[in-house]
Amino acid sequence: MARAVEDEDFLIRIRPTYTAKGEWSGDAEVSVITSENNELTEEVYRGMELFVRMILSALPVMEQDEYVREQIYKYCEEYTEELMTLTDNEEEQEVVIRRDDDDNVVHLTFATKTKGKA
Repeated sequence: MARAVEDEDFLIRIRPTYTAKGEWSGDAEVSVITSENNELTEEVYRGMELFVRMILSALPVMEQDEYVREQIYKYCEEYTEELMTLTDNEEEQEVVIRRDDDDNVVHLTFATKTKGKA
């Protein structure tokens, strides 16, 4: 993993499910993982829990509502096109690397030559 998991993280795990023959069933198991050692206040924890439930509620809504499914699909297509455009223009980008002195984390920022100031 690119970044260490911390106690206050809420992780959404999506795992494909398989048939007895070892073929993908077309379904996936979705679960939420969080630490018992988190130090979030009850209010923050419940707020995050609601936020995660809302995100996961999008799954059955997409199954039930074709309009919602199409809107989300279109959004994903546009986002993917933006990522592909950024990848296609790699020669026009540079990577800004910053290393924090107090830890072993290296932060990478992919920016244009103008660094957003054009």
